Amino acid sequence: MWFCRYTLKPRRALSALAGARPREGALLRVGDGFADVHPWPELGDARLDEQLALLARGETTPLTRRSLWFASVWKRDLFEGLTIPRSHWPGSDPPEGFDTVKIKMPGGTLLDRYRLRLDFNNDAEAFARLAPALPRERIDFVEDPCPYEPATWRDLQRRGFRLALDRVVATEGVDVLVVKPAVQDVPNVEIPIIITSYMDHPIGQLHAAYVAAGSRETCGLVTHVLYENDPFIERMRIEDARLVPPDFTDLLEVLPWKRL
Repeated sequence: MWFCRYTLKPRRALSALAGARPREGALLRVGDGFADVHPWPELGDARLDEQLALLARGETTPLTRRSLWFASVWKRDLFEGLTIPRSHWPGSDPPEGFDTVKIKMPGGTLLDRYRLRLDFNNDAEAFARLAPALPRERIDFVEDPCPYEPATWRDLQRRGFRLALDRVVATEGVDVLVVKPAVQDVPNVEIPIIITSYMDHPIGQLHAAYVAAGSRETCGLVTHVLYENDPFIERMRIEDARLVPPDFTDLLEVLPWKRL
């Protein structure tokens, strides 16, 4: 098993917790397979050094367990015959072709003529303050309006909000689950599932895109646009709001891999 560290430089603040700080991660090479390890300590993940140290001892976290799975299925023609679903645009500056935007709240611009996915990151105070003025006719869903509690969420549903729950698997009072394959398996539930990347390296985005393939839902797979260009990001393409998986073989082969 081999690894190679990388740094991603955000173009703007990624969230209230993360800000615009550079993001540290590592690519893994396991045999002929590749994967990404991109922790979010702000969300409770172990830091990168701890992730790698545990992995070197044969111990996994939710993040590295999923990384090893993706490395095990990796192949050059991984996406042959697969259909990647359309994605929402992460922010208030969508290019042509997108009809849905995901906005971090509070403070985001609620664009006209777009379906809105509003992410409050469990900021109950902000949601309570802004809820009366939200353009409900254009809202696809409100993600994490407050910490999940079934009775509270059922009450918000009765008030006309379609609610999305991120990272937690529950269906009572929930209309949509947001699932990040980087750290969790896709649950078997009857409500819609929106697959999203972990705002990670393009290799991590390919992990999410592979899991999302065939979905009829609009997912969240184009987060590379949140970062400054690097050789991997420069190769990413979008067509009709769909991520087009590139061939990274040459870039991966020349990285300065170190044995884990």
